[in-house]
Amino acid sequence: MLELNYRVTPDPDVVITELEGKEAVLLHLGTKMYFTLNETGLRIWQMLSSGLTAGEISEIIQNEFDVLPEKARESVLNLIHELIREKLVKVVDG
Repeated sequence: MLELNYRVTPDPDVVITELEGKEAVLLHLGTKMYFTLNETGLRIWQMLSSGLTAGEISEIIQNEFDVLPEKARESVLNLIHELIREKLVKVVDG
């Protein structure tokens, strides 16, 4: 199970296309699979790409989207788990 101190990075074979800043499509060039992100998912992806930990991202999501800390943590960790499962990101440290 991932913890809040984990840091992940996008797989180098993943390209992203943002759609009006409200959502995005990720395409893994190796697997030819695509994945869509909603506005919150896109914001989480942007922060993962900048090297923030899951905990740091959770705090920002809590403030930007005005959600409870537990909900922010759950949302961030669930998305990260899904991105790992789909091979769109790799765990760097934690």
